[in-house]
Amino acid sequence: MPRRTPVEKAAARNRVIADRATVINRYTQGDSLKAIARTYDVHAPWLAARLTRWGVQVRTHNAPPTTHTHVHRDGDTGVVTAIRCPDPQCGRGAATTTGRQL
Repeated sequence: MPRRTPVEKAAARNRVIADRATVINRYTQGDSLKAIARTYDVHAPWLAARLTRWGVQVRTHNAPPTTHTHVHRDGDTGVVTAIRCPDPQCGRGAATTTGRQL
């Protein structure tokens, strides 16, 4: 596989910078750093540094994709009854139907 030229790398990075709002939104909504980096054809460490420069708190390695999601369990059985985010603007909320224990 041929290596990218410096011009190609710069163009990919410029696309990230031009789409700043979209990149930040995707990351804060739970997309992984690696997935976003793949979309824009940039390296994940560079993207992490860019997000940090923009004031976005970067999740630690292997952290859950969204730290604001809450799991509600039945007090007696421990069965998950709902998974939802307390932020009404988030839009994440799903009642479980399987009744699996996590």
